[in-house]
Amino acid sequence: MRRLPRLALLCCAALLPSALALAKVTASIDPPVIDEMETARLILRVEGAGDGGGLDLSPLENAFEVHNQSTQSQINIVNGQMQSWVEHRLDLRPKYTGVLEIPPLTVGGERSPLLRLQVNPLSAEARNAIDRMIFFEVEAAPDPVRVQAQALLTRRLFYAPGVQVYSDLPGAPEVANAVVIPLGDNNAANVVRDGRSYGLFEQRYALFPERSGVLRIPAASVASSAQLSGRGGRRSGIRVAAPAVALEVLPVPTEYPAEQPWLAAKDVSILEAWTPANPTFKVGEPLRRVITVNAVGNVGSAIPPLTPNLPAAFFKQYPEPERLEDAKSATGVVGVRRQAYSIIPTQPGASTLPALSLTWWDSVNERVRTAKLPARPVTSVGEPPAPSPTVPQPQQTAAGTPQVSTPPAGEAQPAGPALGGQPPWAWALAALGFIGWAATWFTLRRKRPAGAGRRSANTGEKATVSQARKALAKACREENCEAMRNAWLAYLGTVWRTSSAAALTRIGGNAAAKEMLNRLNAALYADAQHPRVDGQALLRLTRTLVEDDADEQAAILPELHSPAPTQ
Repeated sequence: MRRLPRLALLCCAALLPSALALAKVTASIDPPVIDEMETARLILRVEGAGDGGGLDLSPLENAFEVHNQSTQSQINIVNGQMQSWVEHRLDLRPKYTGVLEIPPLTVGGERSPLLRLQVNPLSAEARNAIDRMIFFEVEAAPDPVRVQAQALLTRRLFYAPGVQVYSDLPGAPEVANAVVIPLGDNNAANVVRDGRSYGLFEQRYALFPERSGVLRIPAASVASSAQLSGRGGRRSGIRVAAPAVALEVLPVPTEYPAEQPWLAAKDVSILEAWTPANPTFKVGEPLRRVITVNAVGNVGSAIPPLTPNLPAAFFKQYPEPERLEDAKSATGVVGVRRQAYSIIPTQPGASTLPALSLTWWDSVNERVRTAKLPARPVTSVGEPPAPSPTVPQPQQTAAGTPQVSTPPAGEAQPAGPALGGQPPWAWALAALGFIGWAATWFTLRRKRPAGAGRRSANTGEKATVSQARKALAKACREENCEAMRNAWLAYLGTVWRTSSAAALTRIGGNAAAKEMLNRLNAALYADAQHPRVDGQALLRLTRTLVEDDADEQAAILPELHSPAPTQ
């Protein structure tokens, strides 16, 4: 019993060479005569060819459409004789009428014989009946159209009751040298045409030609079936085609300004929006301005950017990443270019936000037009920023020693010798004043009760600085960018004894502080994602700013007990 499987394999191996030697391909077509609305079945049988793979259907593409392809295989052993075959079945729909040849096809390493199929045309009556049952209408407008302007392509498929559309509707056309944008989903409706009811599928596309000349939109087709009279109740397959369209594309007109970017549209407008909606311009307080350009009949990427140039003496401006959008509807595309800015007034007084303008081509009325955003007069309120303190630098001689400046020849010399640039009587007066102040302080000190010495005239000021420091530390721990920015300006303004606006101006003079301010502004007002602002880094920077400022102040004030310079 164990030898039987081995014997069977040996028998199959012995018979296989003879079976392969008998391998051949036969072909048949059924029925041999059809009309142009029908299909015929092609059967290719490969005998003794193993899997019968490698079927090449490319020779059929010129005259036929191939549908419903299937494959079957079988192996039989009868009386020691093995028979095997593979069958390929294909439904062929003719593209033409007349006698069509089915050329030899290569399958399983062999070639099929040549076959012929008789395809009879429909009668004029049947053709007219089909044309009334299902048909396409195609429209492209305007014609002609300007280069890079919008043209609308509309395809409508009408089908009568009893017609079944079983293939997908044509997709967006592939048009050379043009951008094609689908305008929504396919619309379905029921309509009446010439007194007859139809179902309707409508497709709409926006076309933007990229070159002048002739724009060719290729044909499209859809497969369906219909029941025709006089055919025994049988349904006949129908393939209806949407005709090709040629559209004339005109170049840029000569009257359009050569120095302006080309923009063709039905309408263009420039709008602005503010946050808050009714802005009050205060020195040091940021505002958000959004400038939006809408182009009806073109895409957002076709709109050139607008850059407002604000008066640098009154404003600082921080742009955010711009946004491009395309709003689509059945009537076409509306392109949108949106640019936002963070604006900070830096000086009080009256100023003007300049007007903005954009040149464009009116594709409806065929003329040059200009969209405008009018100028906006504004008045900024608040305190002007305090000037940054400067440290006088002594003049250096060539040897590197300080040089005392002397008045030019001919001017009167100060009377008496000067100590440190001051006359002796000024030093004596300062010494007497200091001795009197010290005596008064010592007397009052002895008369105060215990603990009263801890209070001073600047206790309220120190408490204010302490509160501002605590508020800044809390905002930095929470890493709330808005709270960090406000607390930072408030603390520096308190320490520097100035307004937040003046503190903002002094921050602009320090590279590290200016970079930190830009990061806070970007995190607050930009649309795009930005890295978080490290609160500890802000505290370290603030400590450095305060210490540097204290060093500068110490350098500016004269030392009370410094020895008088020698002459």
